[in-house]
Amino acid sequence: MPLSRRYTPEWSPDEKALIGMDFSQVIPPGVGIASASLAILTNNSALADASADWSGPSDPHDPGFFDASIEGRAVYCQMTGGVAGKDYRFVWTVVDTDGNEMARTALLLCSPTS
Repeated sequence: MPLSRRYTPEWSPDEKALIGMDFSQVIPPGVGIASASLAILTNNSALADASADWSGPSDPHDPGFFDASIEGRAVYCQMTGGVAGKDYRFVWTVVDTDGNEMARTALLLCSPTS
């Protein structure tokens, strides 16, 4: 992910792929990830839930969130969807094995394929 914290390349509305976030730089050595989830919001001045634009592994405990898989210190979801021309805010939330909760945000632009 570039320094702008935007996923690149842009996402095609019909794409189905893994998307994730690496938490290696924020979780100390010896600490792992106990749970993870993903919330998808519109990225404009009035944040709104945009989970209806996407399909992926639903979180059974929290509607509107997606259940993320954990691989070491990274989290990911198999996602499909998005609306062309919309900019999304992906908010990844993890709870580490020490019980600390942390969230990180990345942006994703959904654009038509070329």
